[in-house]
Amino acid sequence: MEATPRLSKKALLIVEDDLSFRNSLRRHFRRSRLVFTASSCNEAKQILNGPQRIDALLLDLHLPDGQGFEVAEYAAKLRPRPGIVVMTADRTLDNAVAAVRNGASDFLLKPFDTTALETALRKAETHGSLPAMRAEPDVMSVEEWRDRYAPKVIGNHPRLLEVFSVLQRVADTDVSVLITGESGTGKELFAQALHSAGKRQMPMVTVNCAAIPENLLESQLFGHVKGAFTGAENDQVGRFMAADGGTLFLDEIGELPLSLQAKILRALQEKSITPVGSTMARKVDVRVIAATNRDLEAMSAAGTFRLDLYYRLNVIPVSLPSLRERREDIPLLVDHFVTRANQRRQRSIVEVDAAVMERLRRHDWPGNVRQLENAIERMVILRSEGRVVLADLPADLREAGPRREDDPLDPVLPSDGLDLTATLDHIENSLVMQALERTGWNKNRAAKLLRLNRTTLVERLKKRGITGPDKGKG
Repeated sequence: MEATPRLSKKALLIVEDDLSFRNSLRRHFRRSRLVFTASSCNEAKQILNGPQRIDALLLDLHLPDGQGFEVAEYAAKLRPRPGIVVMTADRTLDNAVAAVRNGASDFLLKPFDTTALETALRKAETHGSLPAMRAEPDVMSVEEWRDRYAPKVIGNHPRLLEVFSVLQRVADTDVSVLITGESGTGKELFAQALHSAGKRQMPMVTVNCAAIPENLLESQLFGHVKGAFTGAENDQVGRFMAADGGTLFLDEIGELPLSLQAKILRALQEKSITPVGSTMARKVDVRVIAATNRDLEAMSAAGTFRLDLYYRLNVIPVSLPSLRERREDIPLLVDHFVTRANQRRQRSIVEVDAAVMERLRRHDWPGNVRQLENAIERMVILRSEGRVVLADLPADLREAGPRREDDPLDPVLPSDGLDLTATLDHIENSLVMQALERTGWNKNRAAKLLRLNRTTLVERLKKRGITGPDKGKG
């Protein structure tokens, strides 16, 4: 337990069990703050219960005698209540959500730079941590939440409901959310739902990073002052300022030029922007939601996307399922799109033939929901009234082959039956091995492919006695 002697400074408690990292943080802050350190939950509670008021905590999650959330819960009962900044190397969703639900004002992923740390700590000291959210389950069910905030998203697949469960849990926080998924999965609809369910009063401002020419993107994001460049005849407010008090949705973030990534990162860390041609920084308060159909982690490894920006955006990761992963939702989507196309195009389609529905259900839909909607609208326009039949399908759908008995998404029960337990075990083993081999036995990436937590994958490998070519890899 250590402290510097100047009592006029704000008091900071660093709770970290790694001695080297703890000492590094203490040295960094000892000139600007009264620094206390603790290596365990019990030691941290003793300091919090002592005579010195603590203004802020830097709190690691994994401690020798428990989880850091125990310290956060203890600190939340103090009056005045200290601000809390959680820091961890574990990037799992549950930890991020639990951090904000337990009152953390920020969630830092190790490794982080000192600028991000200083910004998070100032926020915690100045404004205190967020009010603790209710520990009891939300009164509104996931389905009710979806119907209220995302009525345009059709489907009841468990993967889809899981996404809405995550959005429901973080909607009233300010943490950054990264939505990933293939083109056509409706990423903007989910971003709008997250914004609508939040407490921010200003609107959501959308920036499509792929649609704006690179030479104009900086001005579009940060604005410019008169005379900043040829043609800048007036001051222009950028998208960051337009979203002040609201949400900034950075769509196609994977297309952001490297030259701008550092400026985006600085704006997110310092919550301020500098218009092109100006020397004066301006404070902005925005909640950032980003979306992409690209693998930003792989891009970071390749040097085409900044790793620190990826960590800043990916506090809460949300992965949208493709349409082929939720085929049972296709009939609901077809009915919805037929009804909408009838209204928009003044048509009167009353039914879709069962054979057509089966063909639609079995198509892979590389363009996902957007492609399905376009196909339905085309058929409604051309048929005009009555029933849609196979002849109305586009050529690529009409020529689709018959159902395959070896289709893992729709297997057929053999006439003499099967051993369901053994079959499922065989399928799971096969898919796990494929994921490991595809990722070079990197367990983090393999778990991501299988939509599993890394610990769950490791437990399954141990159960099956699978160690791989290198037990230490991944």
